[in-house]
Amino acid sequence: MTPAAQIPPDQCAFEHGPTRETWQRMRLRAGAAVPLVVLLLLATVTVMGLLGNRTGSEPMWMRIAGFVCLVAAPFIFALALYSLGPILRLWRMRRILRVYPWQYCAAVRPSPGVRDVMALPVHLQVEPDGEWSPPMRAVNPVQRKRWTGVMEQGAWFAGDPDFGGVIAEPGGRELMTVQHGSSTAAERYRSIARDKGRLARAKRAGLSHPTTGLRG
Repeated sequence: MTPAAQIPPDQCAFEHGPTRETWQRMRLRAGAAVPLVVLLLLATVTVMGLLGNRTGSEPMWMRIAGFVCLVAAPFIFALALYSLGPILRLWRMRRILRVYPWQYCAAVRPSPGVRDVMALPVHLQVEPDGEWSPPMRAVNPVQRKRWTGVMEQGAWFAGDPDFGGVIAEPGGRELMTVQHGSSTAAERYRSIARDKGRLARAKRAGLSHPTTGLRG
């Protein structure tokens, strides 16, 4: 278990050097495929533009290329959108890390009885003898459901347990966003809503309204 004394004293988690380095490595990995996707998009648009001005006497290779581009265009556009997903999730993660400091989290464990195609369902235990949170959706922006099990013995958390945030292995490694998979009970929300400062901080971090759940 990670002693709370080892949590960095920075005002926000992104000021912690190893955390920032981990995020930067993830950004480089997420952006590695973007140039190739952009080239494919430009090539597809160029070829289809040339075919739009055809005169009927084009060589066979150009007709074949046009047919291939026509068939591949929807998949290339889908790939372009998919490649932007990790980058957008990393920007959202950085926004959270720039607002909240790291705090000690006793444990994070997977939720074996909950299924989620796009995320890893987990429970958070903020205090050593505290209650476990309802199922939350954990996502590694680059590897989605990657789970090493280290956080089951202690983790770092930046955010608000009722809104979501970022979890990491001790030392600021293996960053993952966490968000609630279900809405907050009305009674619980009324107590949260009375704390205007807490709501304002969550808004600055880009964390969604707790009654609607968070969007990945």
